[in-house]
Amino acid sequence: MDQLLPGLGQGKSSKEEQVSPHKISLIVLIHEYCMLRKPVTTQSVFSDNDSDTEVKFSEREKRDFMVTILQLLQSSDLTLKELCIKIRDKMKTELYVLFLKKLQEFVGEGVGAMKDYVQNVMRDYFQNNSGVERTSVLGLFIRRMVLAFEKLSFTQVTDLYRKFERYYVAGVEQDEGQSLAGSLTDSAMSLSGIRFSRGRSLDPFQLAADRKLGEEVRGVNSQRQAEYFIQQQVFLLQHNPKEALPPADLQEKILEMLEANPELAEAHFLSYLNSLRVKEYCTAVHNLFHYFDRKTIFTLNKGQVQVKGQKEGEVHRRYAALNLAALHYRFGHKEEALAPLQEAIGMAQDANDNVCLQHALGWLHRLSEQGTAQTENLLERAVAKSSELMLPNLMSIGVQACARHNAFSAAKPCQVFEYLQKSDMLNCQHSQSGFMCTSFANKAALWHMYGKRECTSMLSQMILHLDTTEHSVYYNGESVCIAMCNLARIHAQMGQYNFALDIINCAKKRFPKKQAYSEIWMQTEQEVLFERTILNRKFGVAELAVLNLKAFNPLESQLRHAILCKEKGDITPALTELHKLLETCQVDKGDHSVTADFKCRVYLELGSLYRQTGNASSAQSYILESMTLAKTHHLEYMTALGAVQLASVQLMMQLPHQALTMLYQYMLSLQAHGTVYDQANYLMCYVKCKVAIATRQAGDKKREGLLSCVNSLNRVTVLYQNCEAYLHVKNPVYLLARLYHELGFTERNRCSHQYRQIDQQYPTLSHISVDVI
Repeated sequence: MDQLLPGLGQGKSSKEEQVSPHKISLIVLIHEYCMLRKPVTTQSVFSDNDSDTEVKFSEREKRDFMVTILQLLQSSDLTLKELCIKIRDKMKTELYVLFLKKLQEFVGEGVGAMKDYVQNVMRDYFQNNSGVERTSVLGLFIRRMVLAFEKLSFTQVTDLYRKFERYYVAGVEQDEGQSLAGSLTDSAMSLSGIRFSRGRSLDPFQLAADRKLGEEVRGVNSQRQAEYFIQQQVFLLQHNPKEALPPADLQEKILEMLEANPELAEAHFLSYLNSLRVKEYCTAVHNLFHYFDRKTIFTLNKGQVQVKGQKEGEVHRRYAALNLAALHYRFGHKEEALAPLQEAIGMAQDANDNVCLQHALGWLHRLSEQGTAQTENLLERAVAKSSELMLPNLMSIGVQACARHNAFSAAKPCQVFEYLQKSDMLNCQHSQSGFMCTSFANKAALWHMYGKRECTSMLSQMILHLDTTEHSVYYNGESVCIAMCNLARIHAQMGQYNFALDIINCAKKRFPKKQAYSEIWMQTEQEVLFERTILNRKFGVAELAVLNLKAFNPLESQLRHAILCKEKGDITPALTELHKLLETCQVDKGDHSVTADFKCRVYLELGSLYRQTGNASSAQSYILESMTLAKTHHLEYMTALGAVQLASVQLMMQLPHQALTMLYQYMLSLQAHGTVYDQANYLMCYVKCKVAIATRQAGDKKREGLLSCVNSLNRVTVLYQNCEAYLHVKNPVYLLARLYHELGFTERNRCSHQYRQIDQQYPTLSHISVDVI
C-alpha cells in the first residue's frame, strides 16, 4: 500500500482528541499503577485497617504491563468487559482490584469524583513526580487526555459521565452463572467489598438506551487509532489474511471509523482490499473511486502538498489510474485495463515519476501477449531499471517473470534456475519473505513441469518450514497454499489419498472459503477426487468432480471429461473433446495459449485412445508428436510417459525387443519420480515385453524368462491396489495365472480365483479397459 500510494498520511492534521470512557479507564489504570510503584505507605485493598504496604513489581510484570498498555493505546476503544479480559491475567491482583474499585467509585459518587480524579492526575503529572516521563508514550497520552478533559464544558462533562456510567453497567452486568472476569475477579471483588447488580431494568427508556449502548460504550476512534488500525490490517491482508479481521467484521469496523473520521480516505482503500479479499469486485471499484476522490478533495482543501517536487493531487491521479488497471486485470478485462494503464504511463512520463513507470511497466508486461520477443524486451528493461532505481521488490518480481518466460520458451533448465537464484539473493539481502516463498513456489512448479517430483516435494516443504515471521506474524500467502496443494497431489499420486485429504483440510483452515487463495485448494481437492474415483470406477463422483473443476480451470475440466468418457467406453465423445482441445492447443499466442506440458498430455491421451481402439499408426503419430514437443521443452517425465505408450504400440506391432530397449532408456526417470499408477503401467508393459521375448525362446531360457516376470507381476498387483485401480489389477493377475499354468505351478488356481472375485466386483464393460497397457 505504501509503495502504490506514496504520500499517505502526509499533509494531514490530526483531529482533536476526544475523551471516551475507555480512555478514562486507561488513565485510571496507568495512574494507579504509578501510585502502587511508589515506595510510600498505602492502604491495603484487602484490609479494612491502614497498614504500611509496599507493592513490588518484578521486571517481567513491569514489561507485561507496558506492552499491554501500548497495545491498548494503539487499538480501538473497548468495552469494559473486553478490557478486563485483556488485563486480568497480565496485571497484579492488587492493581486489578484497585482499578475496578476506582471505576465503581466514579459511578457511585457521581461526576464530581471523576473531575476530582482527573485533577489529581493533572497535579501529579505537572507538579509532582508521578513516575511517568512527560515525553514518553504514556506521558503524552495523559497530557492529551487531561488537556482535552479540561476543555470540556460542564454539559459535556455530564454527558461523558453518563456514557461512562452506561459503559460501566454494560461491563459488570452478566448473565447468571458468569462473572466479570472469572474466578480471580470473584475472589478479589469479594475481598474488596464490591458487589454487582445482576438485574436488568424493564424501563422502556432504559431499554432504548441499552440499544444504543453498543455504539456509545466504545467511544469514538481517534485518527491516530484509526491510522494504526488501517496499517495493521493492510499488513495482515498482505502477509497473513487469516490473522486479519473477518471480512464482515472488518467492513463494520471501517464504517465505524468513517463515522468518526469522514475525511479518512485510507479507510476506503482498506475497504477496497477487503472487497478484493472476498472477490466482491463491484464494491471494490466503488471503494477505489471513493478513496481517490476523497484523497484529491482533502488535498485541495488543505492546499497542494509537495511530494518530492510534485503536487500530491497529481501523484494520486496517476496511481488511481494504475490501481484501476490492476483491478480490471483481476476482472479479466485486459482491453479495459490498457486504457487506464496508458493514462498512468502518460501522467508518470510528464511528471518524470520513474517508480510509477516501473509499476506500469510490470503491468504492461502482464497485459501484453505472452511468449513474444516484445514481452521479453519489456521484462529485461523492467529488471534493469528496477536495479538502477534500487527497487528490490519489483526487481525480484521481474527476475521471476523472466525465468518463467524462459521456461515456456524452451530455454535450458540450468538457465531458468540461474535466473531464480538471482531472485533468491535479492530476497535474502532485503528480507523479503513473501517473495522468497514465491520464488520457491516457482521452482517447485518448474521442477514439476520438468518431471522431478521429489524436487517439487522438497521445495514445497521448504516453503512451509521457512521462518517468515514479521512482527510475530507468519507469512500465509498464495505460495503457502500452493505448497500445501503440491504435497497433497504428491501423496495422492502415491496412493495415500487419506493423507492428501488431511493436507487439503489443513489448507481449508488456513485459507477459508470465499476468501483469498481458497480456489487453489478447491481445485486441488477436485483433481484428487477425480484421480481417485476414475481409478476405482466411481464414475458418478468423477463426473461431479469434472463439473466442479470447470469453475476453476475449464481446459483441465475438458481434458478430464475426455478421460472420463474414454474410461466409460464412450469413444466418440472422448475423441471429439480431445480434438477440440488439440485445436485450442494450436493457438500458440494470446490469451488462449496453453503450456507445453498440457499439449503433451492432450497428445498422449489421443495416442492412448487410438492405441486402445487398435489404431496403432494414428496412435504412433500423436505419441511421437508428444515426445518431440516434450524433448524440445526439456519435459523429461512427459517424454518417459510417451516412451511407455510408444513401447506399447511397438508391442502391438510384434516388436518386443525394440519396445524393451525403449523402456530401458526411461526406467530411472519413471521409477524415481513416477506416480504409483504410472510405475505400475511401466512395469506391466515391461513384463509383457519380457514375456513376448521369452515365448520366442525354447527350453530352459524360456522357463527362466517366464520365472523372472513373476516377481514383477506381483509388484504390479501391489502398485495397482495401492492407487485403488482395482479394475487394472485383473491384468497382472490374469497374466500371472497364465504364467503359472505355463510353468506348471498350482498357484494358477489362486490367481484364477482372485481374478474371478475382482471381475465380479469390477466387471469389464468395455474392451477399452482391457488394453490399458
